[in-house]
Amino acid sequence: MAIYETVVILDSLLPAKEIDDAVDRFSQIITENGGTIRKVDKWGKRRLAYEIQKKQYGFYVAIEFEGEGNIPKALQSEYNYTDPVLRYLTYRYDKHQLKAMAKAAKMQASLEVASTAAEAPAETPAPEAVEEKTEAPAAESAVEETPVEETAAKSETEVTEEAGAEEENAAEAPAEEASTEEEKND
Repeated sequence: MAIYETVVILDSLLPAKEIDDAVDRFSQIITENGGTIRKVDKWGKRRLAYEIQKKQYGFYVAIEFEGEGNIPKALQSEYNYTDPVLRYLTYRYDKHQLKAMAKAAKMQASLEVASTAAEAPAETPAPEAVEEKTEAPAAESAVEETPVEETAAKSETEVTEEAGAEEENAAEAPAEEASTEEEKND
């Protein structure tokens, strides 16, 4: 089965209920012809690049689905007979786009695993450990940690270079504070 996406521009003056009914009707045509809906994305009311039937705004809807080659033809005939449809476009994903989608899904899954591991409840620290944390110098707390999403997107070399730079900054910060404390004492 191939993966398709259809983008429809509906008249923006339609009530929300009629827009939902039209989207349901398009989804029903897909499922009746043996397809499966993967995602329905309502982009909302947007300004058109040029007027279509003397209208400056349209309501955009994108439906991603899997199916056979007869579904786009059935959708096209429904779009042609539906008056509120201003424009439509149905296209099939190519192999490069499918590879990119698979890679993005794999990356999303790894981020979800990492976030669930980070959210796991940690053991409560011993009272001695709490005291040590309160006595730590303020310079260590000034070093910023990068979020998981940002580090996952960076290559390993960028992460190691950034870690080295942070260590140098952390080493320089206490020395600068020491010199300012000596100046205050004088």
